[in-house]
Amino acid sequence: MSNKTSLLRLVLLFALSFNLYASQSLQIKQAWIPEAPPGARVMAGFMEIHNLSAQAIDIIAIDSPAFSRVEMHISIEADGMAKMQPQKKLSIAARGKLILKSGSYHLMLIKPVKRLTDGDKAQLNFTLSSGKKISLNVAVKKSNPANKNTMKCGSGKCGAGK
Repeated sequence: MSNKTSLLRLVLLFALSFNLYASQSLQIKQAWIPEAPPGARVMAGFMEIHNLSAQAIDIIAIDSPAFSRVEMHISIEADGMAKMQPQKKLSIAARGKLILKSGSYHLMLIKPVKRLTDGDKAQLNFTLSSGKKISLNVAVKKSNPANKNTMKCGSGKCGAGK
């Protein structure tokens, strides 16, 4: 094997290693979408987002072919009622994590293209402030009605926790 071929292989190996590291800087765990009743026009998305890098990462947009629109929200409680505030970005601190759950940060999945039930999957496409895009297939699961982590919402559109 020539020196030129060895050098080329080394460069390719380095490039592949760099892409693997870069693609693993953001790790998403326990992602799920609670099943909604028939006719629901809004669903929610929950997950843990881990930043494995030494720099903060911002998610600046999320879209999905399964929904007309995806919004990033935080729920706050005021006067005993939960109110949702849209967020322009979701920031994950360096080596930190952000948990999207009922009553906190979450995704609002607006106008499903078709009814999604337990076992279906929906693709979510994340755009980072760096311009990088990450796609994730998220499972729809039945909610646990015994869970007490539910919210009263003025709009009547908030879902139950996991």
